[in-house]
Amino acid sequence: MQAVKYFFVTLLLAGLWACKKDKADYLFQELPQQPPLTGSTVRLMNMGRTATELIINDTPLTSFTQPNIEGYYIGAKPTLYFQNGRLGASYTIPQKFIRQDGSTHIKIAGMMYGHTELVYPKEFDIREDVNNPTDFYNVLYGAHGGNTILTEDSLFAIPRSISPPANPEHFKIRLLNLSSSPDAASLEGDMTLVWADGTKVSTTTSDIASGKYSDYIELPYGTCQFKVMTSDGKVLPAVRVNAEELLSQVGRTTGTMTTGQNPVVDTKLTYAPIRTFQPGGVYTIMVCASMSFSALDAGSNSASPVGLNSYRIIADNKEALNITYGRLQAVSVIPGVSVSVSADNMPLQEGALAFGKATGYKTLINGTHLVQLTDASGKKLAEQTLRIQGSDNYTAWVYPGENGQPVLKLIANNLSGNFYLGNNPKGDDGSNDQYSYSMPLKVRFLNLSTDIPEVTFTGANGALLTGFLTYSGTASQHIQRGQVITDQPYMLFSPLTGINKLAVYASQPGVLPGDWVQEVPQLSGTDFIARPELYTSGLPPYETGVYTVALTGSLHPKNPGEAAARMIIIKHNQ
Repeated sequence: MQAVKYFFVTLLLAGLWACKKDKADYLFQELPQQPPLTGSTVRLMNMGRTATELIINDTPLTSFTQPNIEGYYIGAKPTLYFQNGRLGASYTIPQKFIRQDGSTHIKIAGMMYGHTELVYPKEFDIREDVNNPTDFYNVLYGAHGGNTILTEDSLFAIPRSISPPANPEHFKIRLLNLSSSPDAASLEGDMTLVWADGTKVSTTTSDIASGKYSDYIELPYGTCQFKVMTSDGKVLPAVRVNAEELLSQVGRTTGTMTTGQNPVVDTKLTYAPIRTFQPGGVYTIMVCASMSFSALDAGSNSASPVGLNSYRIIADNKEALNITYGRLQAVSVIPGVSVSVSADNMPLQEGALAFGKATGYKTLINGTHLVQLTDASGKKLAEQTLRIQGSDNYTAWVYPGENGQPVLKLIANNLSGNFYLGNNPKGDDGSNDQYSYSMPLKVRFLNLSTDIPEVTFTGANGALLTGFLTYSGTASQHIQRGQVITDQPYMLFSPLTGINKLAVYASQPGVLPGDWVQEVPQLSGTDFIARPELYTSGLPPYETGVYTVALTGSLHPKNPGEAAARMIIIKHNQ
């Protein structure tokens, strides 16, 4: 203990002395380089009691630092095993701790302000079978909810796959249901994995009972917003990905996100992160109870914890950077003309493209590809060369050109939630101003009309769109026909406030927003909801995702088959 006190006093004195020195005299001392640790095939999944400390075979692996009175672990020292000195949600047991017979003794516990001893300790033995990689899930299990911090938990040994999918363009995924009941929001019972719009992913990952897991299925890689649904149609929230995001405040009996206070407004949206599932990846969507949510009750000024069944996305093997595959889809806004888009003579879909609808994605290998537009007879109308690099995502837009002839334009999409937030969006060094939203609402605007040279997209009553980033409104202003904005091309809206109305104004250089084009129907936030029937207890005001809103058609249709001007919505993630 005396050595510890001496260490902290030395650090304090050294810090005070250093403050008096010039910046040029600062010295930065790094931790000594440690030899790499070989991991076993056993993982500890720490999702039960609030455990920050880990002891394996009587060897402490964490720093055993008390939190301060506010619950923050200020001053926690890094260890050989944990950079921040604390046990997280997942940890691969180092091979050095596996005994010859394959066994290992684990002790997990928490630390509490004002207490030197470990709190809520739990001990158990695990065993490695190198032929069957296994995750040991310690999860909250049993009755939960309300304001009580839960300490009752259960241990589940769940085998996992680390072998990649048979098709290298695919990823593997399964559903693990470790939910408990009763649940404060009745999010309990059998669980089903669904897409963002609520449609079932597969019968294999449907109706999984508590304590059970599905087989893995293979799906084409891509950016997805998976959700988990109960048998009676309720959608579970996910455990938030980024601590900085204020998306974990929910309705106590609904699990849907809320905003504001006195009154508290229920958005009727359930938190569900968007993620790119990499080719060759193996994933588990795991459901269990979590105390990571809070609720602000009517009349209260402070939120209190809520325990809810919720889900996490867990990588079962090490995700590799995708440097091999890209994706391409097509959208046609040429009315009355049957066209088809192909890549290297392979159509993106069977049959003609429907007006204002997107095809499914086609996976392309890194390299140069020929994208062609043909009519119903197979006659070539246009073609473009597309250079695909790993992780690229493109949409081939087909629209009528100046002379009425079809135009094929390839537009790159950014499906991530990453964005730059600084005083100067073109600054020389923005490395410290990069942020990410795990549940983005991103919109790109296009003007593909036949007779409106320049448009500005606005909110209700001509209000200029600003979105979450104050300078990003230029992505919706002065958009010329066929123009593709490449510098800050998206409007990023807050997932808590979203989109209310979208209107179109005929603008001119120096005139903003211009004249309201009343012939173009306005869009409401609910137009961004793919399947309203998903919401059994009332529609949310919008759905999150990555979108393109394109103005199409003509203000003054003259010929049969021409379409009246309107905005269409294309969602690029699943």
